[in-house]
Amino acid sequence: MGIEKVTIIWHGTERLKEIDARIKIGMEQACSVVEKEARENFSVPGTGRLYGKHRASAPGKPPAVDTGRLRSSITNEVEKIGDGIIGRVGTNVKYSKWLEHGTPKMANRPWLFPAFERSKSRIKDLLKG
Repeated sequence: MGIEKVTIIWHGTERLKEIDARIKIGMEQACSVVEKEARENFSVPGTGRLYGKHRASAPGKPPAVDTGRLRSSITNEVEKIGDGIIGRVGTNVKYSKWLEHGTPKMANRPWLFPAFERSKSRIKDLLKG
């Protein structure tokens, strides 16, 4: 009786790359869904003005739109960090966080978190893949 030769071929690295690529695509699609939902949640441009003055939306409701600057600045990005795929949706407009969370002198006018909440089932479907 001789010793049998066994050859093992590992394809795990290639498969992990394929899985990461599919997850990244799903995350990009999920972020796009939230971004679109957040943009659509705002009022019609110009409805935040009455007789040339700013007219705020009701507390707890999405922000009224004067110029559309915040809405048009919403974007998303996806990146691989270590073993994870991170997706972000947001804006660099400074006052966006004041609207989302409120201030000591102003009630919140959330626009991003509600968009995420309304998108959850679609996000789950996209990431199941």
